[in-house]
Amino acid sequence: MDLFDHFYSILLISFGAILGSNFRLFIYNRLDKFFVIRKHYKVLFINNFASFILGLFLSISTRLININDLNNIYLLFSIGFLGSLSTFSTFIYDLFEISAKCKLINSIQFIVISISFGLIALWLGYLLGNL
Repeated sequence: MDLFDHFYSILLISFGAILGSNFRLFIYNRLDKFFVIRKHYKVLFINNFASFILGLFLSISTRLININDLNNIYLLFSIGFLGSLSTFSTFIYDLFEISAKCKLINSIQFIVISISFGLIALWLGYLLGNL
């Protein structure tokens, strides 16, 4: 990989991250207007939505996208956009907030629900893309 290819990869990821983080903020704010739900549930919804889209993307990308372009689209969409849309740091911070309130059971429930729903969402997206 030469310097230009490396720089191009960085630009693709960065552009996807800009779009993903702004879309995350848009969804987060819209959830405020439609639902009166806790912040943790909004983050859970957004992360599971991103997991579903990742599964869908992974299942259809190899069939619909030219293999030569797949790496660039993967960098832009999977790593940049979806990586920014679904952030691990927000999940960890929410877990920290719950734990700091000495709510061990709630912390464990949040971990189990987040990971379980995330895997289910990814599988559903993957299965839907293979229909």
